[in-house]
Amino acid sequence: MNPSTNAKMKTKRHFNETASDYSNSNDGKFVQPMYEALVKEINRTPGGKLLDVGCGNGMLFTFLSEEHYEMFGIDFSENMIAEAEKACGDKASFYVADAEKLPFDGDTFDMITCNASFHHYIHPDTVLMEMNRVLKPGGMLIIGDPYIPAFVRPLMNVLTKLSNEGDYHFYGMKEMKKHFLKNGFSPISAERTGEHTALYTAKKI
Repeated sequence: MNPSTNAKMKTKRHFNETASDYSNSNDGKFVQPMYEALVKEINRTPGGKLLDVGCGNGMLFTFLSEEHYEMFGIDFSENMIAEAEKACGDKASFYVADAEKLPFDGDTFDMITCNASFHHYIHPDTVLMEMNRVLKPGGMLIIGDPYIPAFVRPLMNVLTKLSNEGDYHFYGMKEMKKHFLKNGFSPISAERTGEHTALYTAKKI
């Protein structure tokens, strides 16, 4: 098994194991405070088709109105998708899928969100290219992710390779901007949303 596949399987295994009680896990408790900033940013838009990449147990959709958004979620973990379907019912459509190969036609979505998931992706540029492909021209991308101070980040990015939770790489704001520009996005904003979290927004060019 090559290193990339091994890292992906580690992520899948971790989230399959924690899915049934994710909200009470360390990951779930870390994610909870991030929803407020994410939902506030989403609600700046008039609505449309929304895709949540790395949707986990579907918690984001419980904060959104189905009158304004047609909601779709993908996750690599089968157990997380099962939990999302239980939590949301027919409010959203869910798919087990790899973020590097989104199961949708091009120019489908008005908005893509990705909360506390991007730092798990082994090939971030491949994921961003896929996000760009399925977004409509001018579509919005919103990424919430952990924030690690610059002086600690290099060490953390070495230690993550030893993690059993599937963490892979933590990004700074300048690095995220470079990834956006490289993959067909125009960066809009990058801001701290808490002591250990940040929110990045961009538009498909």
